[in-house]
Amino acid sequence: MYTYHKLYNDKINLKFDVDEHKYYVNGNEYLSVTTLIKLGCVAPGLEKGKRVTPMSKFKEKLNEVLNNGNDLDRVKLERLYKESMKHTDDVGNDAALVGSVVHQLVEDFIKDKPIPKQSDPAVVNCWNLFLDWWNQQSYKVVDIERKLFSKKYGYVGTLDLVVENKKGELVLIDLKTSNQIVFGYVLQANAYKQAYEEETGKKISSCFCLRIGKKDTKVEIAPIPLNKKLFNTFLGVKMIVEQRESSKYK
Repeated sequence: MYTYHKLYNDKINLKFDVDEHKYYVNGNEYLSVTTLIKLGCVAPGLEKGKRVTPMSKFKEKLNEVLNNGNDLDRVKLERLYKESMKHTDDVGNDAALVGSVVHQLVEDFIKDKPIPKQSDPAVVNCWNLFLDWWNQQSYKVVDIERKLFSKKYGYVGTLDLVVENKKGELVLIDLKTSNQIVFGYVLQANAYKQAYEEETGKKISSCFCLRIGKKDTKVEIAPIPLNKKLFNTFLGVKMIVEQRESSKYK
């Protein structure tokens, strides 16, 4: 399924592939901010999780076999190994699914659309935390889930939320349902700020990450610095990815 967006006073046509999460601008594919950061910026905590998660699952499965007094042959060992390695992808895919649903609920809520009752415990927890927090705010929504394209630097993305505070200043809010805040989120916000200001001419005064954990009891508000040095760091990450993709050495 595709969605179509007119940017820069209808001069730019952006097509978004919802299923593949790919962006096309005037017929050409562009890598998104999140993809560039994922490919070019190491997140030590996440990388550690990729190593620990399958090994923990493998250990758990081996202990089940041993505790039940079952025999362990080569075929069973290989199956346990493959199931454990797949567990990392299963955990990541489920986390992404929960995040996507929560984002959609927030968008529907702000657009005054009906909100169906949710049953998944992680989604319910995130949703309730967001509602409790939002109902205490007095923000005026300016943009939500806005597609972005930087003509100057050649990248795309989708920001979560831009609001106006009591002072009339624009604030960029990045909604996350992750377990931690990583440096990549900082680069992401700076990239979104540039693209948004480039197209709209409006000034983003500040930004914060609104982290809503799947098992947390309260939201985390993390201020995100916005400056030229951090944006240049994002451009450096973008260059690393592009140069690697065009090189024969991967």
